Amino acid sequence: MTTLRTVHGPDVWATDNPLVRSAYQEAVMTLADHRDPRALPDMIRSLETRVDDWRALYGVGGYPQAADRLVPLLADGLRRSDPHRPDAPIPAGLYLSRLADLKDPIAIPVITDTLTWASRHQSRSVVTSALDALATFGPAAQAAHAQIRPLANAPDTTVRAAAQAVLDVLTGDKDTVPARSTPGHGLGQHPPY
Repeated sequence: MTTLRTVHGPDVWATDNPLVRSAYQEAVMTLADHRDPRALPDMIRSLETRVDDWRALYGVGGYPQAADRLVPLLADGLRRSDPHRPDAPIPAGLYLSRLADLKDPIAIPVITDTLTWASRHQSRSVVTSALDALATFGPAAQAAHAQIRPLANAPDTTVRAAAQAVLDVLTGDKDTVPARSTPGHGLGQHPPY
């Protein structure tokens, strides 16, 4: 990575040379697989510039120590989501799962705002992803109770089940956290668009 930066400049992640760009990004993501802090600056830069940010998203969940930098960037990505196409170009559920992976309470208001937005636009997949993300915080997400409670009576059975699961976690009725509804993604996966 150091050699590539020396030869191609500091922003190798976004270089115009596709072979160099791919090799560098793979190296960064390999470091991210191991939670190596050397990957973090490139992933933050990618999220800031939106250059191949789909790839950086797969690694950011392993850096809770950088939640203060990452949560606002993930929130910005969520704000760019189209309510009529929440899975394009990057699934809103991917942003939500990464917020949950960071396990920092500063993400709870972002997830709650997304839940409100998704409910208003009747985006079932985003609603269930937001509910699943809130469930990972357990009782710390109690402030979202008012947004979650009405969803336990939603007409959609998936939304109803996810809302009830979160309510159970918030009240301590169940110790298990429900599995997230977002699909699994590999770090080397091609962009979702």
